[in-house]
Amino acid sequence: MLSGCATIAQGCSWRRPPDLRVAWNPERLASSAPNRTWVPEEPADELRAKPGAWELPDRVLPDADQPQDLAALIDVALRDNPDTRLSWERARAEADRFGRSINPYYPDIVFDTFVSPHEKKLKEDSPTTLIIRENSYIPQVRLLYTLLDFGRRGQSAELARQRLLAANFAFNRKMQDVVFGVQYGYYVLDATQAVERAAVRNLELAQTVLEAADKRAAVGLATRPEVLLAKQVAARAIYDLEVARVAVKDAEANLALTLGMPANRPLAIESLAEQPLPSELDREVDTLIDTALAQRPDLAAKVAELRAADAAVERAKAEFYPTVGFIGTYGETIWDYTFGDSPRIKNAEPFYSTVFNLRWNIFKGFDRVNALREARAESAAARAALAVSQLDAIAEVWRAYYDYRAAVRKFDYAEALLRASQEAYDSNLKTYQAGLSNIVDLLTAERDLANARFTVVQSRADVLTGAARIAYSSGAMQVGALSGP
Repeated sequence: MLSGCATIAQGCSWRRPPDLRVAWNPERLASSAPNRTWVPEEPADELRAKPGAWELPDRVLPDADQPQDLAALIDVALRDNPDTRLSWERARAEADRFGRSINPYYPDIVFDTFVSPHEKKLKEDSPTTLIIRENSYIPQVRLLYTLLDFGRRGQSAELARQRLLAANFAFNRKMQDVVFGVQYGYYVLDATQAVERAAVRNLELAQTVLEAADKRAAVGLATRPEVLLAKQVAARAIYDLEVARVAVKDAEANLALTLGMPANRPLAIESLAEQPLPSELDREVDTLIDTALAQRPDLAAKVAELRAADAAVERAKAEFYPTVGFIGTYGETIWDYTFGDSPRIKNAEPFYSTVFNLRWNIFKGFDRVNALREARAESAAARAALAVSQLDAIAEVWRAYYDYRAAVRKFDYAEALLRASQEAYDSNLKTYQAGLSNIVDLLTAERDLANARFTVVQSRADVLTGAARIAYSSGAMQVGALSGP
């Protein structure tokens, strides 16, 4: 019967039964030598993920040609990113484990039956054989319940509950991770696109200088080295433009990865060039640190892990005490009996019992002592991990705060530098075209203007990412408001 049930179960799950020859030679399933690769017995297609296996069945990808804003991409990431789904499923599993930890508070009700057919043949001196047949059936219902366990159930449930809280807080932090990742990727992509546009304008400047040098050389006012130097600068501008284009493709791939989308399907984004930058911080760093310690989900998860470790200590202590239980049984003994050709005799006798039991493991070696020591060490480790996380959070907020303040000031300086560089370039270009300055001064002004443009772009990106990092490091990021209902 067991073999048949196993075969049916395997057939229902569409699994072929295992090769029983493996039992006496399992090493044949591994590589035959340390210098030979392992070759699977199954076809390669059965062992590899199918193309598009990562895709969710009900997933709707955004239009790749329609520019997306930051809020829309955050919504896509929170819905489709595999990281959030993985963390969500783990939290759901912890919830199920917590539900299982409540089961010892309920009784166990078990039904079982015993069927015992019996036949005996007797042959003494008579020419016929006397056959005795007896069939017995014993159905019964048992109720088992633990009346007292000195905290085993309570601490096990508390441990599971704290682990559930830790998993839920970890899920919340993972959502913040994804939101910050999308923000960072969006700002980087916007910055690289701005760098590409700046590189295009720098190439136009270099070509303007080269044309001016060619015109002066045509009338004998410029030497050939001046023309070659202008060509060199133009070639460098072309190189910078190609580097900028590659950076755009890398940023598109990184943003797609954060969104949980394939890198070969980049999305168009709306430019942030006209978006006003965040204002100066109106809170002190100590206030942000207090906010982080109070609101960050990862720190709350560490607190829950510490409480779970404390519950494990109490659970280990409870193992030193006895358990008191109850077993109630009700059933019937049903049997029929025939003796040769005599009429069938039937009978049914009910039975029931109630049993109270006390079980106390007086000595189990040193297992319980060592288990308690292990639990206490894990609790101390969880407390140390919480302290480390708090210190890391304080340092992260501190760095983000002052990085953001510096980024705001550097952006103001970068804009002033760009204005001054543009004026210097325009003045040098006019004087060069009039023959009042040399090519070196003009190329120097052009290089300074190009660097100033790149500086403004990078400074703007630093301000945006710095503001996002402030919210992320302090745990004040409102994911629900960003992702919608």
